[in-house]
Amino acid sequence: MTMNSSSSVKRDCYIGIDIGGASIKAGVVDAEGKIRAQRNKVIAHESLSSLSGQIAAIVSELRGSDSSFEVRGVGIGVPALVSKKKSRITISPSLPYLNGVEFKSQMESLLGLPVSLENDANVGAYGEMLMGAARDVQDFVYVSIGTRVGAGLVISRRVYQGAGGFAGELGHIAVDPEGKKCFCGGTGCLERYVSAPSIAQRVEERIVLNPSSALQIITDRPINAQDVSAAALVGDKMACVIIGEVGRYLGMAIANLINLLNVEMVILGGGVIEAGDVLLKPTIEEVKRHALSPPYDDCRIVASALGSAAGVIGSSLLARDMLSVEAIL
Repeated sequence: MTMNSSSSVKRDCYIGIDIGGASIKAGVVDAEGKIRAQRNKVIAHESLSSLSGQIAAIVSELRGSDSSFEVRGVGIGVPALVSKKKSRITISPSLPYLNGVEFKSQMESLLGLPVSLENDANVGAYGEMLMGAARDVQDFVYVSIGTRVGAGLVISRRVYQGAGGFAGELGHIAVDPEGKKCFCGGTGCLERYVSAPSIAQRVEERIVLNPSSALQIITDRPINAQDVSAAALVGDKMACVIIGEVGRYLGMAIANLINLLNVEMVILGGGVIEAGDVLLKPTIEEVKRHALSPPYDDCRIVASALGSAAGVIGSSLLARDMLSVEAIL
C-alpha cells in the first residue's frame, strides 16, 4: 500500500545570513517569509577562514534544527560593496579580509547549496519591501544604521544597483565639510556622526562630565549604542542629547535623499533605531527644515517593521527568488 501522508512532505525553506560587525544573525525562513528557526551569534571576525567556518557551523545547525523543512538555498547579506555580478566583494570596511574575495562561489563550495550575495542594506530593503513596512510602496529608501550606515534604494519595486552595483552608500554623504576624518579618506561623512561606534565615542568623551547619567552604572564593559538608546528611552539627559544629535545629522542626509528621489517612504532600520521616537522626532524635524515641501509632503519616515530580522528575512527571500529566476531561465 502506498502512503501519501502530508506530514511526510517537507516545506521548502531558505537560510538568511546577516553578517554584522560583531555578530551574525541567521534564520530559516519559509517561502512565505515566516521565520521558522533563528540564531544570533556574537563572534569576533578574525579571518576569512574563521568567518566561513562560523557561517558553515550556523547553517549546519539550522539545517538540523527541524526535520519538517528542506533548505533549498542560502542568502548572505554583508556589510560591503558587492559587485553587480553579485559574486565578488569589492570592499568591506568592517571586514577587510573580505576585500576582493569571490565570496559567493567559496560559500557555495563550502555549504553545498546555492548562495545569493548582496549588500546588507539592500537585503534589509528587500525584506521590508516583501514583508515589512513597504509592502504596498513603489519607491522607498531603507536606511540601515549600525556599525556602518548604508541605504537600500528601491525604485518601482526593484532594488536600484547603480552602474557597478554600489549604489546606496549613504554613510559617505558629507554632512560637515570641516568635520571628522572618515576611513574612506573623506571628511565629515555621515557615518562618522550617526553610526553605533560614533555614538559610543561620544559617550566616552562626555560621561565624565555627566555623573548623574544612568550610563555610569555600566562599568564592566564598554558602553555601546544599544545602551545609549535604552537610556534615552527612559529619559537619561545625556543619552537624549546624543541621540538628538544623531537625529539631526541623519535628518540632513534624508532631506537630500527626499529632494533627489521624491520617494514615498524612508524606513529607518539597524540597531540604533531601537531609540524609537527619541531618534525619529529630531530626524523628522531636521528633514522638514531642509527638504522642499512638495517631496517632503509625499514622504513618510517610519521605523522598520521587521526590526533586527529585516536582513535575515530579506537575504533568505532573495535566495528564494534567485532560484526561481534561475529555474525560469
